[in-house]
Amino acid sequence: MKIKGSLFVILILLLNFSCSKEASNPDPTSQITDKWWCAKAGTGTISSQYFKADGTWEQGSKGGRFNDSGKWALSSNKKKIVISSVLDYNKKSKTGWEYDIETFSETSLKMNWSAFGVIMDLEVCN
Repeated sequence: MKIKGSLFVILILLLNFSCSKEASNPDPTSQITDKWWCAKAGTGTISSQYFKADGTWEQGSKGGRFNDSGKWALSSNKKKIVISSVLDYNKKSKTGWEYDIETFSETSLKMNWSAFGVIMDLEVCN
């Protein structure tokens, strides 16, 4: 009987661990998609970002003629946004890059563009 009780406790602990692990890596997709993200006042002149739910991406300004475009996807651990197939407004190919997601909510998105050492502190554009 003691072995069954111990197995039950171990099972409960494993379930708790697996649930807490999922909660520590929340999926930002629903909170960041289909919105233009602009630099917060006083944080620099980072181009606005747009992550469309269909996996396409734009960088520039809402409705802008000179925007970069490409595709975006979350990394498997949901901590990075991987940008690929990037074309600038002249349709010249650019190498892809990644944004490390630091924090996100419905109205705020903070990312580290580590390849360039740039912190992108963004909010939903007005």
